[in-house]
Amino acid sequence: MMHDQIWTLLARRMANELLPEEEEELERLLQQHPDASYIKEVMMQPWNDRQKPFGPEEADQALERHKLRLESAMVAEEEPEAPSSGRKVRRMVFQLTGVAAALVFAFFIGRKWFAAPKPVAEEARLQLVTQKGSRSHIKLPDGTSVWLNAGSKLDYPKQFTGRKREVTLEGEAFFTVVKDENRPFMVRTKAFAVRVLGTEFNVRVYPQEDIAVASLVTGSVEVVLDEKQNRVVRLRPNEKLSISTLEQLVTTTTAKETVALRQPVKSRLTEVRDSVIAETAWVENKLAFKKMPLEKVVALMEQWYGADIRFKNENKKQLSFTAVFDKENLIDALKALELTGTFHFMQDADGVIWIE
Repeated sequence: MMHDQIWTLLARRMANELLPEEEEELERLLQQHPDASYIKEVMMQPWNDRQKPFGPEEADQALERHKLRLESAMVAEEEPEAPSSGRKVRRMVFQLTGVAAALVFAFFIGRKWFAAPKPVAEEARLQLVTQKGSRSHIKLPDGTSVWLNAGSKLDYPKQFTGRKREVTLEGEAFFTVVKDENRPFMVRTKAFAVRVLGTEFNVRVYPQEDIAVASLVTGSVEVVLDEKQNRVVRLRPNEKLSISTLEQLVTTTTAKETVALRQPVKSRLTEVRDSVIAETAWVENKLAFKKMPLEKVVALMEQWYGADIRFKNENKKQLSFTAVFDKENLIDALKALELTGTFHFMQDADGVIWIE
């Protein structure tokens, strides 16, 4: 019973749960039973494990070796060389060391076997988020460069594993993909997926916008509209694919039933051969748009500058503008558009800008 109490207190000390009065009791018991002091030293020393995790076979082999050592110790304990009192003390020491070693071994194997770190493939994916008015650049584990536009989110793994490289995008990003013929690069969005081996392209899929766009600068990409039906559009340089993220209700009637399905509105493939391509100008810190309704220009400016812009006159939303802004701030950009004489703007005390 006394030794059980010593083991209990030693275990609480290892767990850093020993109370001050229990500490005093443990020291008193160790003084009364000096044979247990050696076990205390064995258990309380730091265990710095720098070895690789045990596998099931290695753990079994280590356990067998440990059993052999214990059996050898028990045989040595039975040798009739020491007086009976010495045998009694030695028996207690062997029993205690055997229990201590077994506990330490069980702790070691359990931590290495059952609490082994998860492989990289199972780790949580990393995430890069940009707020309105900010942009960011990152290099992925394979060396691919990604420029992330304002109000966007990119999910990617800590390390690419398997036969493909895959990321998930919400918002807008420009990719310069490192070529790897054995591992295609895939960008997944809510509207489509882009499959590529190595190229430069832009993807824009904001949740609040009803149009998703993929634009190709160099190389070749495949825009996967439907993987199950193998609906794929291949883009060439200076082409962009615009896809409506709105859904239309399509009704199909058969002899047995009428089925209503929601399907995306048709996509549109166009060429863009401007000196400054609006879809990728933002990578060079330029805000560019061509023949764009003021309503969408305002949405761009809200993302770009992190502003709040509203309309007092709804008729102004359909005005069309083409412009490229490099270092202009929000007010200077609005003043430049205001010079067309088609609208006026003002800013209230709360910082909200009104178009009238």
